[in-house]
Amino acid sequence: MKKTLLRRWPLYASLLVFALLVRLVLTLSLRQNRGCFVYALDDAYIHMAMARNLALHGVWGVTRFAFTSSSSSMLWTLLLSMTYKLFGASPIAPLLWNLLFAVLILVAAYAILTWYKVAAVLKFAALLALIFLVPLPTLVLSGMEQTLQSLLVMVTVFLAARVLAGEAPRSVRRDTILLLVLAPLITGVRFEGMFVIIALCILFLMGKRWWFAAAFAACGFLPVVIYGIISESHGWFWLPSSVLLKGVSPDLTSLRGLSLSLAVAAFINLYKGIHVYVLLISVLIVYIMACTRGRSAFESRQVMGAALLLTALPHMEFIQVGPLFRYDAYLLVLGVLFIAAQLPVVMPGLMGRALFDPRGIGRSPAGARGGQTDPPRPRLDGTVVAKGLSVGALALLLFFPLAVKGSRLLWFLPQCTKNIYEQQYQMGLFIHQYYEGAAVALNDVGAVNYLADIHCIDLWGLANRDVTALKRAHRYYTADIDSLTKQAGARIAILYDHWYGGCGGLPREWVRVGQWTIPGNVIDGGDTVSFYAVDPSEALRLSECLREFSVKLPPDVAQSGSYLDWNRLPASQ
Repeated sequence: MKKTLLRRWPLYASLLVFALLVRLVLTLSLRQNRGCFVYALDDAYIHMAMARNLALHGVWGVTRFAFTSSSSSMLWTLLLSMTYKLFGASPIAPLLWNLLFAVLILVAAYAILTWYKVAAVLKFAALLALIFLVPLPTLVLSGMEQTLQSLLVMVTVFLAARVLAGEAPRSVRRDTILLLVLAPLITGVRFEGMFVIIALCILFLMGKRWWFAAAFAACGFLPVVIYGIISESHGWFWLPSSVLLKGVSPDLTSLRGLSLSLAVAAFINLYKGIHVYVLLISVLIVYIMACTRGRSAFESRQVMGAALLLTALPHMEFIQVGPLFRYDAYLLVLGVLFIAAQLPVVMPGLMGRALFDPRGIGRSPAGARGGQTDPPRPRLDGTVVAKGLSVGALALLLFFPLAVKGSRLLWFLPQCTKNIYEQQYQMGLFIHQYYEGAAVALNDVGAVNYLADIHCIDLWGLANRDVTALKRAHRYYTADIDSLTKQAGARIAILYDHWYGGCGGLPREWVRVGQWTIPGNVIDGGDTVSFYAVDPSEALRLSECLREFSVKLPPDVAQSGSYLDWNRLPASQ
C-alpha cells in the first residue's frame, strides 16, 4: 500500500495543488462578491436556465415559455437538467460537476502517461501544466462544459490511437466499443466535436479500417442530426444560434470571397489565439523530431499528434478564440498530453534515466506495451546536453505565450466573477424584484433568465430566432429592433449601447433613464450597461425602481442617469 502511494505521488501531489488553487480562487471570489458564489461567465447561466426549464417545465429554452436553440452543449444542459430534476435547481451543480471532471482529467492524463511508462517527474510536470497552463481552475469557475469536453476528447483520441497502432491487442474489442459509445458524446458535449470525429475518421481510413470509420462517423454525427431535426421542427435552424453567430461562416459566393473570408478569420484567430498556434507549432516540431527517430506514423503517440493537428486546423479557422480558453481548452489538453508522452522519445538522454527511463518507452508487445523495441540507453555527453539545452530553450520560447495567457487567466479569474456579480447578476436581481413576468429586452440573457422569470427578447440573437436570421443575412437594423420589441410588448431594455452601432443604433423613442458602470472590467461585453424604457410611459416607474434598488448595488458600481435626480425624472406620458 505504501509503495503504491509513493509510486503515484505525481497524481496525488497534482490533485493537492489543484485543490489548493481552487480553494484560493474561490475564497478570493467570495470575498469580493459579498459571499455570493458567481461564475466567471454569463453564458454559464444560459445553460443553467435552460436546464431548469427542461427539468421543471419540459421546455428546452432560455425561458419556460418557448423552445430556443440557445445551447451549444446538448450533453451539458441535459446533465444539469437531470441534476436539477433529482436534487433541485442549485447554482452549485455546475461547480461540482466541473470539479469532478477536472479531477478525472488529471487522473486520465496520469493513467495515459503511465501506460507510456513516462517517468514520475515528467508526469508531475505534465499534470501541473494542465492545472496552470490550460488552466483547469479557470474552466471550473467558468461553469461551462469545457472540463467534460476535454476529458471526453482526451480519452477518445488516446483509445483511437491505441486501436490504430495495435499496441494493446488484448483490449482492441473493448476499445472499439468504447469509441462507438464516446463518439456521440464528443459531438453532444460541443458541436466542434465534429472536427474531432472527422479527424479520427481520416486516420481510420488511412489505416484501412473502412467499416469502423463509417460506424464511428455515424455514431459521432447522430446527435447533430437528432438535434437538427428537433430544432427545425420548432422553426429554428439546424445548428444552435450560438454556433451560427459565434462561428466563422465562409463566403461561398465566389472563390475570391471564400479565400478572403478564410484568410481574415485565420488572421483574427492568430491575433487572439497566438497561444494556441505556438502550442501547435510545438506539437508539430515534436512530431517531426519523433519521425526522425524512426517513429512510425501509426505509433500511438504519433497518431495522437496527427489527430490534434487535423482537429486544430478547422477549429482555428471556423471557431473564434474566446475568453477563458472556453473554446480551445481541449486542444491545449491534447497538446500537453502529446508533448509529455513524446518527450522521452525525442529527448531520451537529456536528463538521464532518473527522469526519462528509455526502457519504459515503446516496448514491443512481447515486452508489454508501446509496440516498439527497447531503445539503447543514451550516453549523456556534451553534445547531448547542448542539443537538449537548445531544444529546451526553443520549447520555453514557444510555451511562453501559453504560460503568460494561463497565468493571466488565473490572476484575473476572481475579477471575472466580480464583473459578472456587479453587472449581470445585479441585473437579474433587479429584474426579479421589479419586472418578474414582464417582457424585457436584453443582450446578455444568462443570469437575468436564471434569476428571474420573464419573457425575454434577446436582441443579440442567441435566444431569438428572428434576430439570428437577420444577423446572418446582414440585414439587422434599428427598425428591426423597434419592431421586435414592440411586437413582444417589451417594457424595458437593458443593453450595451456600443453593441448596436453597426446596425444604426437603438430606437430614438426609447428613453434612457440610467446606466451602471463597473470598474476593472475584464470579461463583460462592456463596462457600462444602459437601462431604457422601451415604452416612454414606463420611464417614470423604471426610474423609481432603479432609485430604490440603487442602495443594494455593490459600492464599486458607478451609477449615472436621470433616475438619480428626482428633479430630472422623465415625465410619464
